[in-house]
Amino acid sequence: MGFLEYAWQLFFDKDRLRSRLLVSPKVKFPQLRYDDLGFSCIFPEPIVVEDEEGEKSVSVMGYSFPPSLQGKRQLVTLFRAGVFHLGAHTVISKFSDYEDWRHGRNKRLAEFTVALVEDVGVNAFIQAKHADKLADVAFANALAVRRLNRVDRLMNPATKTMAGLLLRMNAGRSDVTSQAEREVIEHLAGFLGQFMEKVKQSLSDESTNLKDDRLRVADVVYDAVENVGTVLEEPFLPHTEELGSFSLLTPAFSVTSGVLGGDEFSRCLSFLGGVLPSSADEESWKVAEAEAGLIFESQKRTSEKDRKILSKYENLLSLTSFKAVEMPEQDYSRYLRIKTRCKSEVHRLIESLLVARDALDEDPQKMYGALDLQEVIQVVASKSPRMDVFMLDENLSKSYSWVILLDASKSMHCIRDFAEDLLLMLAEVANELLLDPHSWGMYAFNDKFFVIKDPEERYNTMVKSRLGGIRFEGFTYIPDALKMAGKIIRKRSENLKLITVVSDGWPYGYENIDVNLSETLKSLTGGCVSVIGIGAQSRRASSYFKNNCAVYNMRDLSRKFASLYFEASRVAVET
Repeated sequence: MGFLEYAWQLFFDKDRLRSRLLVSPKVKFPQLRYDDLGFSCIFPEPIVVEDEEGEKSVSVMGYSFPPSLQGKRQLVTLFRAGVFHLGAHTVISKFSDYEDWRHGRNKRLAEFTVALVEDVGVNAFIQAKHADKLADVAFANALAVRRLNRVDRLMNPATKTMAGLLLRMNAGRSDVTSQAEREVIEHLAGFLGQFMEKVKQSLSDESTNLKDDRLRVADVVYDAVENVGTVLEEPFLPHTEELGSFSLLTPAFSVTSGVLGGDEFSRCLSFLGGVLPSSADEESWKVAEAEAGLIFESQKRTSEKDRKILSKYENLLSLTSFKAVEMPEQDYSRYLRIKTRCKSEVHRLIESLLVARDALDEDPQKMYGALDLQEVIQVVASKSPRMDVFMLDENLSKSYSWVILLDASKSMHCIRDFAEDLLLMLAEVANELLLDPHSWGMYAFNDKFFVIKDPEERYNTMVKSRLGGIRFEGFTYIPDALKMAGKIIRKRSENLKLITVVSDGWPYGYENIDVNLSETLKSLTGGCVSVIGIGAQSRRASSYFKNNCAVYNMRDLSRKFASLYFEASRVAVET
């Protein structure tokens, strides 16, 4: 169980269609986004860092901890706090209530105000429904206090007030000594405290609508901060959702000692209404340390496995112009959303291809060849005019290998949803049609090559998550992707070697790429590899691929691809 699986285990909302969870090395602080489909929560990936002197540390959200069990436990505790915070947002927050309220207001201050008001609701939810999680939140708040202990030195009054208000509402202290800003902070803290009590009361009555209360509190906070001075930054705590630039958050903050036993942690926990762990809980801390060690070890094994898979493809890069070989980030929720869109068409395409395969397998009686004596006796005895009494050709070794390629270049971004639908349909078909999971692979490409499913992998949750994590950007290196696919599939011993390319048919990225594509296709077909080009809402595939079809909806794929696949299978069987 790596950090993504661990986050799902901890997350409050288990509906994977409503909430998307990602763990990414590309973000430094947690990201919270929302749309009509639900919430997207992106957490920074904890990493092991080695400095110039060879000293190692474990790092996340700009904090670095010793690589000891205690250090790993503290990092995992911080990670949990981020998961609980964003997870509570997906359950309790109503960001849509502020859509009209935001119009005409300062964007930075409005963003901060909404986040602050909703964070109050988050703390109320955790206190009322998940009090056992308060120790993790208090730990993260105690770390934030250490990291932001220079709030009073901020020159901008508005930034000082906003940062002090954050600490006041999460840790019970503001670290602001100037009288003017301190009065504003205490006034707003009292107002937000009253709102917190209303949120707690509403948790026992689902019919309660707090929209008017939210907007009233937002008005008060916004106006008070606006009157203090010009807003230049958007303060936030490191384990909560990132809002924007905040000068007090240095790139790295080293935690060299234990925090859980410190006075700051005690004060933060007491402010949240939690209870300090007693000495009798020592065993639970040991369990937490063991859990942290296991998560890091599992993450390490997964990374090593992925690295081993990628190394096979990196050895082929010299044959292409690709910049790198990577694996897409894992996004299982997006995979589920894609599958929901095209579930019925997947079944239709599978049925079409199963019929085609069965027609080939049946191998109808021949009108020539060696006589089948049993058939001859039956014909003579029944005085039948039948002449198909010859021996059948048994296709005992008939088998298939398949490589699926998706064009994930920038030109495909405008039809991203449709392209994902086509890829998922082909993947589900391959998984159903080819009984050997090692006989097919799935990849995406732009000016990089992305491994979605290596032939050595099963079509499991991790692979499906990669399918949901594809990003459409960069150039279109179709010939290079075909070269990689050719090297992969030629190692197979199956009768039918098939490469399917889903693209809009516009190779682009370097000089003479069209010529390169034509030569690559000629080489593949000469090597007994069948190539089918699927034009995603485009007829351009016919310019390069002899076997091609233009598909403008999922039903087109079910109708047109089945006949192309059947023909490729027939040719492979006969040859």
